[in-house]
Amino acid sequence: MNNKDNNPFLIVMITKNFRHIFAAFSVGCGLAATLASCNEEPTYFQLDTYPDQMHLEVSQSEIVFNKGIANQTALTFTWQKAVSPINSTDSVTYKMAFYDTNQKTDNHSDYFELGDVTSASFTHDELNSIISRWVIPGQPLQVTAQLLAIVHNAEKYVKPIQSTVNFTATCYEKYPTYMYLRYTDDATQTTKTEKMEQRQMGTGIYEVTLNLEPCHFYFLTTLEDYPAYGMAANQPEQPGIYKMEYVTSGTVSEFSTTEYGRRTIVIDTNAEENNYRMYLPLPSSTMPWMGGNATDIGWVENDPAGRFTQPDKLHAPYIYTWTGNIIAGGEFKIGVGARWGDQFFYAPSANTDPFANSTLLPYRSEGDGGDLKWVPTKSGAFTVTLSLLIGDMYIKLN
Repeated sequence: MNNKDNNPFLIVMITKNFRHIFAAFSVGCGLAATLASCNEEPTYFQLDTYPDQMHLEVSQSEIVFNKGIANQTALTFTWQKAVSPINSTDSVTYKMAFYDTNQKTDNHSDYFELGDVTSASFTHDELNSIISRWVIPGQPLQVTAQLLAIVHNAEKYVKPIQSTVNFTATCYEKYPTYMYLRYTDDATQTTKTEKMEQRQMGTGIYEVTLNLEPCHFYFLTTLEDYPAYGMAANQPEQPGIYKMEYVTSGTVSEFSTTEYGRRTIVIDTNAEENNYRMYLPLPSSTMPWMGGNATDIGWVENDPAGRFTQPDKLHAPYIYTWTGNIIAGGEFKIGVGARWGDQFFYAPSANTDPFANSTLLPYRSEGDGGDLKWVPTKSGAFTVTLSLLIGDMYIKLN
């Protein structure tokens, strides 16, 4: 036998090489198996989906929203009570949303939390406000109402149970770009029309400033005779604020005024307000300012520390406030111009105590009635409030 064939070292090397080849083969097989398994679709956890238990229904399948009855119920949704699939004693609450049936992703509302009920009603104004963002006025749109039942289980999360129903809605124009004031002079019987604009677009609050004489008037949504806003039959006991009635045909009840001079008329067409107001506009863009030794400001004209602000310029542009230190026995008056020689709000008589008399007369020049000042009888930090609302003008310190 050849010594080469019986060489022990050679035999050991051949054996070792065979083992390495086998090990590599085994690893390769395992890797191949792993790669093969990676090509399979992964399995994800999914929440259980439960069938519709509520069977949501709507009071009518087609509706044309009516601005004239904006605060009245338009649609009522009813459903059967849902039961927890985990524990029948679990509480269940509901919430509802609306979406454009054909454009669900882009056109949808927020959810309305409804609590533990089996029906919900929405007014013409509520639904019109939601749906009018998705479609032009007068064009029907199919809408889906989605009801979710929320199961409250202490140990396990339950996917909300869903129920839907479709209906077709036609919206009205809630906020035209302009409104119009149509007024008739009581003396001459001359009728004029003034355009009213929104200080902030999309708010439904319109105003116009003009020189008035005694007249009667109402408001229009277009230059045509209708739709119109006239005076509502039942007025609340709220000085200076008058409710309106939306009229699409027939007689329009008119408002009236005996005011003379420059006035601002503002109307809020939102259903929750729906009112008309008139107020005294300031003679310039300068904010009212406190002046006098009844304040820490002293006799300094138009000092920034004495300027009033408007807490709610959009909804109550006739309210001005200033907060500061009031000194008993001192005097003050309220400027509406830049200098001492300009116009002021003066006291109704000399040395009037503003804590005892809230009368606020229109601003004027000193030569038109004298330099009459307020003299407070209390000291301390107070907020001075001016209301320029016609029918409810006042000065208050509190």
